Amino acid sequence: MELGRYRLEEQVGQGGMAVVWRGWDTQLRRTVAVKVLHAHLHSREEIRKRFDREAHAVARLHHPYILDVYDFSGPQAQPSYLVTEFIRGQTLRTFADEHPFDPPELAAACLLPIAEALQHAHAAGVVHRDLKPENIMVRDDGVVKLTDFGIAALLDPDEKFTVTGSILGSPSHLAPETIEGKPADPRADLFSFGTIFYWLSCGKLPYQGTSPAALLRSILDGTRRDPRAVRPSISDGQARIIARCLENDPAKRYQSAAEVKLELTQLLRDSGIDDPVRELAAFVRAPQAHAANVRARLVARSLGAGEEQLSQKRTSAALAAFGRALALDPQNEQARGRVDRIRRRERLVKLARRAVVAMVVLAVLVAVGWELRAAIRRVRATAAAERVAREKTAAERSARQQAEAASTRIVPPPPPPPSATASVPTSENSRKRTAPLPAKPAEALDVKLQVRQHAQVTVDDRDLGDSNAFSIKVAPGPHRVVVRHSCCEDNDLVLVVTKNQPVYKLEYGPPRPAQFKVLNAPRDARVVVDVFGRGPVLVGTASNPLPYSMTAPSQPATVTIGDRTLSIDLKAGSVNTLDYAQATP
Repeated sequence: MELGRYRLEEQVGQGGMAVVWRGWDTQLRRTVAVKVLHAHLHSREEIRKRFDREAHAVARLHHPYILDVYDFSGPQAQPSYLVTEFIRGQTLRTFADEHPFDPPELAAACLLPIAEALQHAHAAGVVHRDLKPENIMVRDDGVVKLTDFGIAALLDPDEKFTVTGSILGSPSHLAPETIEGKPADPRADLFSFGTIFYWLSCGKLPYQGTSPAALLRSILDGTRRDPRAVRPSISDGQARIIARCLENDPAKRYQSAAEVKLELTQLLRDSGIDDPVRELAAFVRAPQAHAANVRARLVARSLGAGEEQLSQKRTSAALAAFGRALALDPQNEQARGRVDRIRRRERLVKLARRAVVAMVVLAVLVAVGWELRAAIRRVRATAAAERVAREKTAAERSARQQAEAASTRIVPPPPPPPSATASVPTSENSRKRTAPLPAKPAEALDVKLQVRQHAQVTVDDRDLGDSNAFSIKVAPGPHRVVVRHSCCEDNDLVLVVTKNQPVYKLEYGPPRPAQFKVLNAPRDARVVVDVFGRGPVLVGTASNPLPYSMTAPSQPATVTIGDRTLSIDLKAGSVNTLDYAQATP
């Protein structure tokens, strides 16, 4: 079948608008793909315009990961057709159904070129609007290409990226604003990108429903499972990128494909995949063998990271690394042994903490018991003193009465004095008449409290102020102490004061994350923080820097902003200003 200079040799695909043929360009002598508009659609002007729009949209895009357009018949030709490069391969949908992208980092490697293609298309004023696995081709040599801009919104360079109209695209991959008929911009493509990333990472679509209406409702509600619950081998970083792409509010998503590309690049680099294109090509050529190879490398990297964190006594980070290794390889004995060891250690630490708490409680109870016994002794002494006073008063009253009676009668001679033996009270009688002495309260001790720099300190709810050294008087025993500083969380502790220790050093609580403010830098400049011993960590871009987890109140670091570097002491719990103008190129 001849169509102008093109000989149509084999039908290779069919869609709602056109039939795709493998053809032969008789003039340039090369194989091409010829997309021929259905005959029954040619009479509809809006369909011809859409076909024409696709031709113009793709023709202005020249990128290694976007299908090249060679020729177009024009909207009035009969039939209308579009000539593009011919891709020897299959759609991403077909390939992924046969060869799962597991470990999940292979999904990130596959979609990194698509993010780059979207960046190029959006910069040229083209929004795809129908991003789905069927519109991504996987060539036999492992190169992926973005195709089918059939319902793309073509915008002039000076126009805003907004198009309002009817719902277009595949329901499973539609952005919420598209479903609601609101203006759609490049961020709608990023939502669709997120649905493909979820599907490729998990093997399942994020949104599902028993009917098209139920499916659209689940997208609008944002009801989906965490990808790590579907496939535990998905890393936290990959889950975070997917979640941000799938934010229902476009303002909370990535604001450009360039940001997505940056995050994917860093994710792969952190996983030890420095050449994603080469890894993808190797996977396409030998899916099972190369997937096993990548998995083994990821497991080894996770085990190494876990051992390093364990050597630095960062138990939580080590447990996360070993857990990641187990998620990738559930039978790995080294990872399982390390996890069991850490958990046993944590159980011992918990038991030790409980023992310390029990000792503190016991000390408190003993101290309370001492105070209670002293109080009982004081009460008994007071009662004895009152009894002696009452007996003395009664004796004086009796003496007065006897004197008054003697003045009115004859007084008999006094009796002979008692013998010396009778007048001496026995030791037992003496003890009965002697009241016990009250117990002396415990004497307050002079105690010094020291803080590394300065902090606000309270002892038993008494505010001592903000300083680095405090001198107070407290009784021996347990006291509640709270140490507050803006760099760290509050440290609420029990301090047991003894006579043998006059000085106590107080520590801050866990450090808060460091915040950043970047000045005079390009908005999309990458910001990377490198603290000695931890390695470089991407904290976003100059326009959207993210918090950095700290392990100390202050840490020296090297910060790279785009193509410039500066040295700074990072302050926990503070906004650290990074001036691009003062950085070294």
